[in-house]
Amino acid sequence: MKLKTFLKYIFLAVFSLPYFSASAKSDGKDIVKQLINNAHGGMEVHNVDGRQSYSGYVGTGYRFYLDEKNRLYIYPAIDVKWGEYRADGGGFKSTSIALPVTVGYDLFNNEVIGMKLYGGVEFEQFLSVTDTNLDSGVDVNRSQAGLTGGTSIRLLNKFSINASYYYGLTTLFNDGNGRTSSYNFSINF
Repeated sequence: MKLKTFLKYIFLAVFSLPYFSASAKSDGKDIVKQLINNAHGGMEVHNVDGRQSYSGYVGTGYRFYLDEKNRLYIYPAIDVKWGEYRADGGGFKSTSIALPVTVGYDLFNNEVIGMKLYGGVEFEQFLSVTDTNLDSGVDVNRSQAGLTGGTSIRLLNKFSINASYYYGLTTLFNDGNGRTSSYNFSINF
């Protein structure tokens, strides 16, 4: 099975699960409210073959709690990303869609401060690759996958500051070069 086909199945499974599960315990307003409340944006600092690149993203997701105390959850999300990648042998500008799916746990949460730990997998599909300046014969792998883990600190139940690390399981280029890793910082309102 090709990675692109696999991503389609993952996307359908991840985003249909909260709708079916949420309908049993709440009305449709909960889904819309969570998608609005979970809107987020951020910046990633990538390390590709020892050189730094930057990208930005915006997105949203749905948090589905697995226990009665609402502490353990699965969080599928969707992000639109744009950036410029540079590595030995050239670089490119891109626009992509990312589907991070994380499992998390609320360590504590009160009206003043809360903290979560999370980890999971992220799939990314490049929609466009422009301004390429790559060595001949080298193409960008349009499908990417990686692991992520991090923490989120929520302040005054109004916004959160998130920090995570991403480790690419696939390479950025079809010649096997360009394994990415990145530090991710975001603010959610």
